[in-house]
Amino acid sequence: MFVPSRIVLAASIAVLVDAAALSTVTLDYGTFTGVTNTTTGIIYFRGVRYADPPVGELRWRAAVSPPTTQLGNVIATDVYVPIATTANNALPVLVYFLGGTPVHDNGTLNAGLLDQKAALVWVQKYIRKFGGDPNCVTIWGESAGAGATMFHLIGDGGANGNVLFHQAMGDSPSLNFLPHYNDAFTEDLFSHGCSGTGSVIMECLRAIPTDALALVGNKTLANRTSSWYPFAPIADGQFIKYRPVDAFHSGKFARVPVLFGSNTNEGAHWCAGLANPAANTVNPNATETNVYNCITGQFNTFTQASFQTGLALYPLATYNNSFDLQAQQMYGEMRYICSAIMITGAAQNFGLKAYQYHWDNPILSSDHVADLSAFFYGTQTFDDADQTLVNAMRRYFTSFGTSGAPVAADSITWAVSNLSIALYPSDWFRLLSPVQISMVVPEFCFTRAISR
Repeated sequence: MFVPSRIVLAASIAVLVDAAALSTVTLDYGTFTGVTNTTTGIIYFRGVRYADPPVGELRWRAAVSPPTTQLGNVIATDVYVPIATTANNALPVLVYFLGGTPVHDNGTLNAGLLDQKAALVWVQKYIRKFGGDPNCVTIWGESAGAGATMFHLIGDGGANGNVLFHQAMGDSPSLNFLPHYNDAFTEDLFSHGCSGTGSVIMECLRAIPTDALALVGNKTLANRTSSWYPFAPIADGQFIKYRPVDAFHSGKFARVPVLFGSNTNEGAHWCAGLANPAANTVNPNATETNVYNCITGQFNTFTQASFQTGLALYPLATYNNSFDLQAQQMYGEMRYICSAIMITGAAQNFGLKAYQYHWDNPILSSDHVADLSAFFYGTQTFDDADQTLVNAMRRYFTSFGTSGAPVAADSITWAVSNLSIALYPSDWFRLLSPVQISMVVPEFCFTRAISR
């Protein structure tokens, strides 16, 4: 049994490319009015309801969509369309999964992922009303959002590809420990005011007020002092039929073009921020045991034997005898870097278009989420070299979302197959070829060790 720590907005939907004014949209269950911003050139439809609120008997169940009620905190999304869009435009659609932290007896596992799937089903049924094309849908996310993209690639055994979505992108996809639904799992959360088994516990949990349940979830998080993400999806045998590594190695994933990548310093700061001194790698008395405790705190099936293999591949001397730097590299590659390579490598092995990148930028940072500065407009300013890079990356990702191939005018060609690493405009953004990916994977990836 698995309980999410919180219920979050599953997706935000953006319709791309320029396309009068579509300020009001009427669906068969309600009318929605957008807010026009002439500065950005976008009409914002915020809080578009697409499923009933997950309360009462609907808590921890698959989303009910379209919504049957206008009461309560219904599950909603935002839809952004260019000004001057009409319902006849059929513009490409981008569904962005937000990052964050995502029950078998009389409950539904992976409720958060199923909320996202409901959003994708909603897109197929209603996005034409907003001027979108349901036959050109790209899913995208960063970190846990990229992990969600990964799970949708393998969801329902890969059957949703070219049905609910047609391209997939992911920045630093998070690969979590993925237990099977019938694995033994004990947690204080389930004994907090509830007793019994199966449907009895679920009935009790569904009756707990949301605020009280959140406090119990926070208590669970506080007790996991060696772990950042104790809550994660589960191999439920239904939506997630196979664990990610097995699914991608065996070809049980959606047959769509993919674009995935990661950053150099994905593992920075994680182990150093753990509350448990035995797992904190900047502890003055740290040893290799601290490194092991940090890794097993995130992947609790990672064995001592696998760790010893890892030490041979990550010799301490390579990291200036710093346990923290050693742990950074191990953790970053295990959770984020190798998962991106695994996805694109599998896609290429099965004859699909796949594009891989590596973000390594000493000016803008190469830590986890640092690459997002290239995509989302904010207050940050760039020097000439980085502005050129940022412009190119936006064009690459936008064109992939509209055509399934990353193309940027006045920039290098991002080829699927290329024997040499292409650099643009320097080492800061590397476009990796299939040959290089297949050569890199055996050197530092432990995906099989952490996926069970």
